[in-house]
Amino acid sequence: MPDDAKSIIHTPYTNKPAQGIMDGKRFLDSIQDDREIWYRGEKIKNVTTHPYFAGMAESLANIYDMQHEKKHQDVMTYVEDNGLRCSISYLRPTEKEHLVQRHKNTRFWSEQVHGMCGRLPDFCAAMTVGYVDLHDELAKLNPDLAKNAVNYYEYARDNDLCLSHALHDPCMDKSLSPKQDPDRCVHVVKERDDGVILRGARFNTIGPFCNDILISPTHTFTEDEEEFAIWFMVPANAPGLKQICREIFSNRDPLDHPMSARFDEIDTLVVLDDVFIPWERIFLYREPLAANRLFRGGVMAWAGDASSALTEVRFETLVTIGKLLAETSGIQERPHVQQALGEMCTYLTLLRKAIRAGHVDCHKSAGGHWQPELFLDRRSLVTRVSERFCDLVEHIGTSSTIFNHTKEDWDNPGVAKYLQTYMRGRNSSAMDRHKITKLAWELTGDSYGRRQQLYERLHSGDAEMVKAGPGKSFDYGPGLERVSKLLDLQDTTIA
Repeated sequence: MPDDAKSIIHTPYTNKPAQGIMDGKRFLDSIQDDREIWYRGEKIKNVTTHPYFAGMAESLANIYDMQHEKKHQDVMTYVEDNGLRCSISYLRPTEKEHLVQRHKNTRFWSEQVHGMCGRLPDFCAAMTVGYVDLHDELAKLNPDLAKNAVNYYEYARDNDLCLSHALHDPCMDKSLSPKQDPDRCVHVVKERDDGVILRGARFNTIGPFCNDILISPTHTFTEDEEEFAIWFMVPANAPGLKQICREIFSNRDPLDHPMSARFDEIDTLVVLDDVFIPWERIFLYREPLAANRLFRGGVMAWAGDASSALTEVRFETLVTIGKLLAETSGIQERPHVQQALGEMCTYLTLLRKAIRAGHVDCHKSAGGHWQPELFLDRRSLVTRVSERFCDLVEHIGTSSTIFNHTKEDWDNPGVAKYLQTYMRGRNSSAMDRHKITKLAWELTGDSYGRRQQLYERLHSGDAEMVKAGPGKSFDYGPGLERVSKLLDLQDTTIA
């Protein structure tokens, strides 16, 4: 492929040449369109400049710029067979080593936000790899739609699109099936020669800043619920698509709120008000049982690994702030503090080893890609201990995370002189101590931190089901055989 490959590569979605890895300016330009974003009853004209949105937009732009820095390119990018430099987020793992490459890239993205975004574009890029991997299965259902999955992946990869997803239905009456209450799930209201008209709503994360939104149902459908079974990608500025934001935690001073001022990804209710989706953006259609069977074990195989890396970094952040609280409070030798730090480090180490084991105990999928071992154990561990991390940081910090002041106090010399005297820590200035305790509060007690904790615990679905998952997939065979032999069991059958 010649060096000017970018000038000759085109995709089915645009007549423009493919552009390769995103940079900050191109990213910010790409999300200044006619998208319909609502916050506090106001239609947001520009998410790159509005004070509630600009911090997160700029943070993402900075990460995209890093892809163009020579010192980061080996971690964040690779050269595709077509000659384009692409994000490793879109790398298809055709070799075992690619799993480690993908993990390093995800860790790098996660480190830039300190693990405090539930979803980054890397996660949904991994989902497009999952769609490609399922090509043969999708082709059995509809060869044209299966080809759409490959075409879309190549388009997103070659242009390094920023993607979000909307997988979960609104919290409505869960005792009703989609047939009983069609508003519960996105559904087809009209089929046309050139596509379908969809109506419904989904929960979404990082949607105000994405180029396209991936929508696939996670609800388990029955055979007669065909109109709800559809996998597709929709542009964030599609006519009729609206995003209504939850309460936003940004637009606060970074001295008092160092995380949320920069890294509030903003969840939205995505409303599809009779939105047209052309056939070329649809990957599965009217196949409810196949949708049930293929999604979690297929589409999510690599996205789950990305999620684990993000959690790993968040746990590191919480352990670190716990250590800083202990050291600057002068309580680092107290037994209960050492036990709290030891407990957090145990969980973090187990998670790290589980991620590494998933890469070692990998297998080749039917689609020809190396797939990490199932991540049910990791999700169960995180669901069980995520809240515990916040509790342990609170136990270490005690009242120091509550009795905090504000930037305005520090800006007033008459007040600041008292803070300098009475708020200093062990081997720590009063200002540094302020920053540490403020961050601890933001991660554990503030709405921003509690939202992140709730997202971490629940994003894979019902927490009790997630906890039970490893027990359902565990191989009890060797132990049962050994104990049965020991006890000489004759009339016992275990399913």
